[in-house]
Amino acid sequence: MNKRAPSFVNDQMLKGMKPGCKPLTESLPGRGSGAIMFKRPGDGAPAAFFRYYLDGKQKLLKIGDYRSTHRATGMTLIEIRDKARAMSERLRHEPDLRAAIEADDAFKEAERQERIRQFEALKQKQADEAARGSVADLLADYLLARSGKVGERQLAEWRRVIEADIPASIQKLKCDAVTPATVEKILTPIWKRGATSQAEKVRAFLRAAFQYGLTAEHTIGRASGKRFGLALNPVDAVKVEHATRSVERALSDAELSKFWHTIEITEGVGPVMALLFKFVIATGGQRIAQVAREPWSSFDVDKKVMRLIDVKGRGSVKRVHLVPLTDRAVEILEDVFEINGEENWPWTSTGKAPFVVTSFTHAIADWCRSKHAVIDGKRIERFTPRDLRRTCTQLMQRHGIPDEQSDLLQSHGQTGVVGRHYRNNPEAYLPAKIEAMEAFEAALAAQLKHLDTTS
Repeated sequence: MNKRAPSFVNDQMLKGMKPGCKPLTESLPGRGSGAIMFKRPGDGAPAAFFRYYLDGKQKLLKIGDYRSTHRATGMTLIEIRDKARAMSERLRHEPDLRAAIEADDAFKEAERQERIRQFEALKQKQADEAARGSVADLLADYLLARSGKVGERQLAEWRRVIEADIPASIQKLKCDAVTPATVEKILTPIWKRGATSQAEKVRAFLRAAFQYGLTAEHTIGRASGKRFGLALNPVDAVKVEHATRSVERALSDAELSKFWHTIEITEGVGPVMALLFKFVIATGGQRIAQVAREPWSSFDVDKKVMRLIDVKGRGSVKRVHLVPLTDRAVEILEDVFEINGEENWPWTSTGKAPFVVTSFTHAIADWCRSKHAVIDGKRIERFTPRDLRRTCTQLMQRHGIPDEQSDLLQSHGQTGVVGRHYRNNPEAYLPAKIEAMEAFEAALAAQLKHLDTTS
């Protein structure tokens, strides 16, 4: 039986096609591989189709228009054949080629729409971020809103306060990242230089500005489009003591030395409680309540690291705070282990639960009433556990430890963008904390080395 010779089409034949003429067909090698059909229904260039059969019915899929000259648009005969071969190869695996191609097109369209959606979402996110107002934006808005309602001297004073008393780093913060600790960082330096009345005035200015920010973004017709995202006024929680009272209590060098060397021999203060106070001091003034509630598993004496959970800040978000331990701190833990090594917690007197928070204040009050709380015949002024933390802070300041490292070591003010990064990677700042802890230990060692512990 003679096989039918395959049909071929060349450029001359295609260029010779007349409008409405009979289609030309070029078969592709292999049974069921399909063919290329050329049609010229009108005056336009011949159109190439891929022909195949599905369930005995002829199906045509357009390949493209034939390019008859170099200047014309369309596809060359070689390009048409290449595309037809690709369609033929696909036909072997997907008999309903049209449905498969339409599915591809639908998938590509879906991908295109998803890219558009993601791009629009990114643009919206960028727009939202750009609209988040900083402290500087809020203060500028507030001054603008108060213009014409207060005198020019008052406006000038507020501008001076912004420039002189509010650090640039805080002005750059987004308003929704500002906490009471942030406000303290503004007011404390003013207070420490003796300008107590000015500290109160700056607080009043900040409170008014943030109070304005709570409702201003919802005011129709406001010139600024900034959003402040405030749920509460962060200044409300910060109080400035009157000039007749001390805003803070920190132990003097002699007082700290006396406390360190005599707390363990004070009547009414248990050995573990006394060691807890020394441990808090030895670790740079950590929050005593946070240290006391941690179980033994939070203290790794091999790696010389303590793991605390800091729940301070807006929304009481929990944050892991890693504290490096010095040899001095490890030795204290070893002493405690000899007493409470079988218990779940190191800092306990009953073994059933950690110390209650109020017991710290009572223990220090016992020491302050004891015979040890006397220097040169004068009784030491009472203080609180919080004052031990402040004492460590000031010790670091006096020995040149940068505020940033001191804040890291004491987990002070670690909120906002920095706080989120810190929560996600608490080990990231360990090297800086270790450096700060080593410097603090050197300062503490020098402080406690040559001490007269007599009264």
